[in-house]
Amino acid sequence: MSTLLVTLKGNRLFNKTLFSPRLFVHDDLLMYRKRRWFMVRDMTISYNQVARFTLAKGIFFAHIDIITTGGDEMEINYVSKKDASQAKAIVDQKIYHAHAKHNISTQDSRGDIGSFEKTMNRLKELLNRGKISEKEYEKKKKELLKDF
Repeated sequence: MSTLLVTLKGNRLFNKTLFSPRLFVHDDLLMYRKRRWFMVRDMTISYNQVARFTLAKGIFFAHIDIITTGGDEMEINYVSKKDASQAKAIVDQKIYHAHAKHNISTQDSRGDIGSFEKTMNRLKELLNRGKISEKEYEKKKKELLKDF
């Protein structure tokens, strides 16, 4: 279940509408809602689908543009600067982790496991040949497990 972190709502007076657009920033996704008289546009996107999150600050209000990898565009005008800055910081962090998680975890974990296996096989081989004692083998094994 996702946790709501920040809710952004455009100012109704400056947006000249009764139904200003809203952005709900959750810990695992973004929800965008734009309502009109006879239509509601709801979008839910994950952080790895966000191509660009732009924040433009004015004197009193901020403007947010979000573009997804699918080409969808979400726009919220006349948002509180404080809330918009907070949302920008959260979304930037979530986007970074969403994109970095896939690149780092698949390559590094396989490399570590492979080198660990090679080192353990090498130690076992040295033990079988009589080059190291059982005590030395156990000591090195514990060091490797500690580092891994």
